[in-house]
Amino acid sequence: YFGEGVQSQNLLDSLYVEDGWVINNILDDGIHFYTKNIKSLDQIAVKVSQITSVSPSYIKNVVTDLDKYGEFLSNSNTMSSKILFLAEEYVDGYQYIRVSLPFFSDRRYCFRMFDYDMPSDSSGAFVEWFLLDEKLKYKNFLKKNNPEATYISIGSGSWSANIIDTLRYDISYRLIMDPGGSIPDFLTQKINSISIINLFRDVMLEAKRRAEF
Repeated sequence: YFGEGVQSQNLLDSLYVEDGWVINNILDDGIHFYTKNIKSLDQIAVKVSQITSVSPSYIKNVVTDLDKYGEFLSNSNTMSSKILFLAEEYVDGYQYIRVSLPFFSDRRYCFRMFDYDMPSDSSGAFVEWFLLDEKLKYKNFLKKNNPEATYISIGSGSWSANIIDTLRYDISYRLIMDPGGSIPDFLTQKINSISIINLFRDVMLEAKRRAEF
């Protein structure tokens, strides 16, 4: 189903290989932050994980609820999300990110997201996504929407659960993304680091809220 070619699968595969992940930080709320050098792509991948009692099914519902991102994401004032196409096996979406740094243009991308049904007693990935080529399916849409923004074409992410016991899950989100344009490496890593931690935290809080509701 990876119609975008081998690269998307290679990106995801590289995220799942446990070798090479180095822990950088453990935050006050128990979020662990890791990085990994993906040599074949000359990119740094990032990973966050946290132990929680919230079932992965709630987390999956939040991650795939693209239309509601504006309601629970803390950076929703700088990011807008839109569903482009809803298929049985996947959803295609569009995100536009306003960049407040001087001399840097805004960013935009189209992506394809899959979610998987997992029995409550099994570990593994429950959501995966990868970026789509701007010259393919949504070329006309992109011509009309934020054409001045830099298009990001290389990136993949994955949410997965590792079952610890009947009440606890180790939830992780892994991401690799080339933000495009002439952003220096250290800044790319900083942007990816801050954004993945904030997104993860927002999703986990919203999933907890829904589980209690």
